[in-house]
Amino acid sequence: MAMTKCKECGSEISTKAEACPKCGAKVTKSSGCTTAIIGFIGLIALFSVLSRCTSSNTNHTLTSQTSTTSTNQESSTPAPAPPPLDSQWSYEQSDDPMAKGTTHIAAVQSKNTVEFDFPYNGPQRAMLALRTHPRYGKDVVFKIERGQFLCRSYEDCTILVRFDDQKAQSFSAIGSSDNSTETIFIRNYSRFVSGMQKAKTVRIAAEIYQQGAPVFEFDVSGFDQSKYKPSK
Repeated sequence: MAMTKCKECGSEISTKAEACPKCGAKVTKSSGCTTAIIGFIGLIALFSVLSRCTSSNTNHTLTSQTSTTSTNQESSTPAPAPPPLDSQWSYEQSDDPMAKGTTHIAAVQSKNTVEFDFPYNGPQRAMLALRTHPRYGKDVVFKIERGQFLCRSYEDCTILVRFDDQKAQSFSAIGSSDNSTETIFIRNYSRFVSGMQKAKTVRIAAEIYQQGAPVFEFDVSGFDQSKYKPSK
């Protein structure tokens, strides 16, 4: 049996009672239609609340997703392509730490890359540099990023140098005194520089451990003697 409360005294009474047994107040009964209408209105109100909550959550989710998508797009957007490699010379001067004078360096990177096999996998460029050192004199330096030149610090090796379309010439070279395997010093500085200054392109081939004798090509057309070693 369903129970309800008396509107007058608050006592619990049966929903079928005609009057409250305690205070005698008459019980007003609602018809089934009225109950249904009240229930329907309650459902509408409930759906309205749920709809607002869902809409709010959906908007929040969409906003969050949009923000995340925007962030992901920014992070996934490729970085601007680096500027083309400047194949021309760079110049540097530095004071000798023993106070013997100034070191002058002019350097240029190779235009091409060479793909090395194991154990030095990957493409790499080489560097060609002229150096005038107050204690060590004048040097032509040839350097790779990774690998081992087959040229010792105590024994000369032979490399090939080609100026423009001339016949390739043999030059002697020697390894670095600190036993660095990526650097060699080309002998006969004057002969090399003389040929280089008349050329636009210099190609150098030297034996490298397990890589044969790859050819690196340098654009030397922009060499500026006054920037390399400014006259005093």
